[in-house]
Amino acid sequence: MKYFTLTQNTNEDIIGKYPQVKDLKINFHEARASQWAKITQWKTNEDVPDLNNFILQTKSKFTDCLSSGFVVENHGLFLSQRCKEIFEKFKINGNFYDAIVWGLDEKRSYDFLWYESGAKSKIDCKKSLFVEYLDAKELYGEVVPIDDFEDYKVKFRKIYMEKEGWSIVPKLLKFKEYFDLTPVFGVGVICNENVKNAIEENKLTGFDIRPLNVEIAFE
Repeated sequence: MKYFTLTQNTNEDIIGKYPQVKDLKINFHEARASQWAKITQWKTNEDVPDLNNFILQTKSKFTDCLSSGFVVENHGLFLSQRCKEIFEKFKINGNFYDAIVWGLDEKRSYDFLWYESGAKSKIDCKKSLFVEYLDAKELYGEVVPIDDFEDYKVKFRKIYMEKEGWSIVPKLLKFKEYFDLTPVFGVGVICNENVKNAIEENKLTGFDIRPLNVEIAFE
């Protein structure tokens, strides 16, 4: 099964002004907007900020996937209800929360898809493949055995200090369970060709889908 990167579209002909959502109808504290800075710690509904008072920026357009100034796509996506209904037919690594976005003369129901950044708890590092990488020359180096993500951080810092310009990147990531759509460490959000086809066949707007250069495998 082929996988692809799934990102927010920034083409102003499609989305209008970027980001499409960046303001609130109520004040910052009433909306508990400080919770966006703690998004990696969301465990219960009490951790989630107010999601019913977003404003579509002037000259922006409603699309099925909305760009937002509140959160980067590594942590979550604002999706239309139609998009959610289509996505729910697949195995999605994340949770949906009801949301409202207000335009000048209408309001629309959306859903915020929250997920664990990088899906680190779902990846088996020992069965994955990590390699040294020189970004400036797009050059791959030696394989680096990784036990877990704490080990990754230690070894990343070591190579960064010892070899100027080099880092460690995944070439193959082995998941502990299957997903059609999931965040992925070092990549972003990915989807398989079935989700890609569903997006294209249903003409869902606001997405940018591109080939993936990391191999994805499942238990």
